[in-house]
Amino acid sequence: MSVTSELSEPNSPLSRFLRRELPATARVTASLRSRMPLRAPTVVPQSTQRPAYRSLGRAIDRRLRVAFGSPVDSALQEGVLYAGLDVGQASTRSAGQAVHSAGQALLSELKGQPAAYGATLLRPSSQEERLDRLCFAASHFEEIFRGGLKPGNPLLALEPASVLDDLLSQVPAYVPGDIARQVELAQADHALGWVTQLPLDQRVCAPVFSGSADVQGADADFIADGRLIDCKATVRPERFGERRDVHQLAAYLLLDYEDTYALDHVGFYLARQGQLLTWTTQEFLSLLGARRPLPALRAALRQALTNPTALEPEPGPPGLRGTQEGLFDEDDKDDGA
Repeated sequence: MSVTSELSEPNSPLSRFLRRELPATARVTASLRSRMPLRAPTVVPQSTQRPAYRSLGRAIDRRLRVAFGSPVDSALQEGVLYAGLDVGQASTRSAGQAVHSAGQALLSELKGQPAAYGATLLRPSSQEERLDRLCFAASHFEEIFRGGLKPGNPLLALEPASVLDDLLSQVPAYVPGDIARQVELAQADHALGWVTQLPLDQRVCAPVFSGSADVQGADADFIADGRLIDCKATVRPERFGERRDVHQLAAYLLLDYEDTYALDHVGFYLARQGQLLTWTTQEFLSLLGARRPLPALRAALRQALTNPTALEPEPGPPGLRGTQEGLFDEDDKDDGA
């Protein structure tokens, strides 16, 4: 199970631990919403059809990783590997080979993309359009890595003679403009423009933590200059910040058992509003009602995940417990609601 799948299961060791140790998610939600500008812009896809929100969310995440100097990660690489095999089984062997070849070409082109510097993330229009199409196409491979090949995945539509350009031509017309508008918002210093002024070794994309193996895999979005940032692409910011969003961020913070990344701030970047909202780690944990300091919480989580039978029973409803009910959908990039 990943962090998101564990949090979708109320009785998983991670869910039980976070509910017990960090119950006051409503306080973080209130803090987040109180700090959102009243007239924050919200970029929405310009489309007459229902947008592919999940793929768009993963695509903007990928586009930001390109800017930060890490365009390819293990999730995409393994997705390309699995895609060829899965499509070959679902369709024909030659179709699977075409998908694999297109994926390899996509990896090669993404790896050749330069990192952004000086707060300039947006490329000239023709370059930006192709890059946005590449990032959207990459989401189809990443989806296979994270959830398997599902009906409707555009990779199933490729024919045995198809190449990368055929896959890119399938990208809906609204996608490049939608991603480009989010990239333009990200350039502001109060958003993520400041990240491109850091040395590359201070821009960490898809960080894996010492405790990631204890949840069978966990990679966050970004770490920059000691700040753990989770990217969200919601079109409804007033509905963002429910329990699972907050506990997902907390889980990444606690899974850094050895304090490898020396995290001193955590927060969310809302890509469709161009808003970066962060707290110091102490502020974040205090809002959540933590009764132990960060090192003790990390040690306790390690014990709970490696020896679930030792997890203490949950107490009765405490005064600090948040009031939210229900969880978000499986995808953690864009609710699209």
